Amino acid sequence: MYRLLLESLLGLRLEIDKLRFEPCLPAHWPSFRIHYRYRDTPYHIVVTQVPATDGTPTGGVTVVVDGTVRPDTAVPLVDDRQEHTVEVSVRR
Repeated sequence: MYRLLLESLLGLRLEIDKLRFEPCLPAHWPSFRIHYRYRDTPYHIVVTQVPATDGTPTGGVTVVVDGTVRPDTAVPLVDDRQEHTVEVSVRR
C-alpha cells in the first residue's frame, strides 16, 4: 500500500540512483511535503500545483534541486551526507 501511494498518487519512482517525479494529484491538493532519505543523505521535497499561465500546457513538471533547474523530472541521488532541497512544480 505504501509503494502504491508513493508511486501512483505522489508520483515518486526510484530508479537505481535517481528519484523521478510524475505526480497525479487531486485538484484540491495545493501541495505536499515529503522527507526522503537516500542512505545517509536527506532530501526535503515540496511538490506544489501551480496554475498553467501564458499558454503553457497543463501537466508539465519542473524540478529544482538546491536552486538548480533540472533538464528532466529526475533528481540524481548522491550520498554526500548533506541536506538537499527539492522543489517540484506541477502545472494544472
